[in-house]
Amino acid sequence: MRSKLPKVLHQVGGRPIVDLVVEACHEAGIQRLYAVVSPSQPEVGEHLAGRCEIVFQEEQKGTGHALAQVPPEVFEARDLVVVNADAPLLRGATIKQLVAAHQASGAAATLASVSDPGRDDGRIVRRPDGAFERIVEASDADGQELRQIQEVNVGLYCFRGPQLRGALQALQPDNRAGELYLTDLFKDLRPVNVVRLEDAAEAIGVNDRAQLARAEAVLRQRVLNDLMLSGVTIVDPATTYVDAGVKIGEDTVIFPFSVLRGETRIGSGCRIGPFVVITDTTFADSSDCGPFAHVRSGTEIGAEVHVGSFAEIVRSSIARRSRVPHVSYLGDATVGENVNIGAGTITANWDGQRKNQTVIEDDAFVGVDTMLRAPVKLGRGSRTGAGAVVTRDVAPGATAVGVPARVIRKKTAQLPQETR
Repeated sequence: MRSKLPKVLHQVGGRPIVDLVVEACHEAGIQRLYAVVSPSQPEVGEHLAGRCEIVFQEEQKGTGHALAQVPPEVFEARDLVVVNADAPLLRGATIKQLVAAHQASGAAATLASVSDPGRDDGRIVRRPDGAFERIVEASDADGQELRQIQEVNVGLYCFRGPQLRGALQALQPDNRAGELYLTDLFKDLRPVNVVRLEDAAEAIGVNDRAQLARAEAVLRQRVLNDLMLSGVTIVDPATTYVDAGVKIGEDTVIFPFSVLRGETRIGSGCRIGPFVVITDTTFADSSDCGPFAHVRSGTEIGAEVHVGSFAEIVRSSIARRSRVPHVSYLGDATVGENVNIGAGTITANWDGQRKNQTVIEDDAFVGVDTMLRAPVKLGRGSRTGAGAVVTRDVAPGATAVGVPARVIRKKTAQLPQETR
C-alpha cells in the first residue's frame, strides 16, 4: 500500500477493511473469531481487541504458518472458517453458504472459487472428471497454464478441525524463503469440495491503492442499490457517495454530488443535496439539507428542519421546524423549535482555549449577520437585529441590537397559540 497505515485499516465504504470482514463473519453466525496479526503492526491488534482473540505471528513465514499459530485446542471437534482479512467485499451470506455446503458434503475441506481470468491469484486445477486436484499459485504457474485455467481461488475456506491440524503439522516449506503456504494444505486433505461464487467481485483482495479504489466502487454501488430497493431515490448514483454504515428512510431523495459518511441516519421523506457533505449526523423525518451544506459529526436535526445553502453545522442540535437558510455557521449550539437563523449568522464558539455552548430557545428570531459570542443564550421568543454582536444572554421575549448588542425592547414571552 506504500503507507504508514496497515493495509487492513485502510477504509472501503467508510469502514476499515478488516471491520467489513469481521462483520461478514458475524452475519454468517460466526461469533468466536481469531485474528492472526504481525507484531510489527500492533495497531491492528489494538483495533480488533474485544472483537477478536488476537494471535501474533512472530515470524512471517507464510499463510500456512500464520494459521498454525492458532491455539491447538481450537482445532478439536469443530469446523473452522479461514478467510483473508483483506477481502472487504465478502458477504456474510457467502460465508454461510460455504459452511452449509461444507457440512453437507462431508469433505475434509471446502474452498470458494470464482471465474475471473484477470485475477493474479492461485488457479484451481481440476481432474478430468471435474474433481478438485490442487491449487497452483500464480507465481508458480507458467503462462500457458494460467491462460487455460480461469477458475481462481478466493481465499475463503472451511476445514474439519482435526484434519486441518494434522495437515498443518505435515506442511513443508514451498520456497527458498522457507514459507509455508496455506494452499499447500490441500495436497494432504481429501476429499476437497469447491463452491463457485456467482459474484466475482467478492474475491477482490486489496493489495494496493488501485485495488482499494476498485473495491470502493463496487461497495458503493452495492450500498446505493440496496438503498434504492428499500425505497430511497438516488437521482444520480454515479455522483452519490454513501458509506456502508449510513441508514436512510423511505421516500427520501438524495440529489447529485451528495456525500453521506459514517453512521449518518436520514429519516423518511427528506430531501438531501445537491452538493452536501453529511457526517455522523441524524436527520429526522421530512427535513431538507442543501445545496452546498456541510453537516459535521455530533449533529442532530429534528423533523421538518430546513438547512439551506452554504450552512455549516457541527456538534449541534436543531429542534423541529427550525430554519438555517443561508451562509451560517452553528457550532456547539442547541437550537429550539420554530427558530429562524438569519443569513450570515455565526456562533463564535472557540475562545482560544475551549469550545463554548450557544443556546437558542424556541421561537427565537436571529437577524441576518448576527454574531453570537459563546457562551451565550437567547431566550424564548427573543430577537436580534441585523448585524448584532451578542455577548450577553438575551432574556425571553427581548430584542437586542447593535455592536455590542444591547436590549432595546423587553416583553414577557408567551406560549404560542398554535405551532407555526
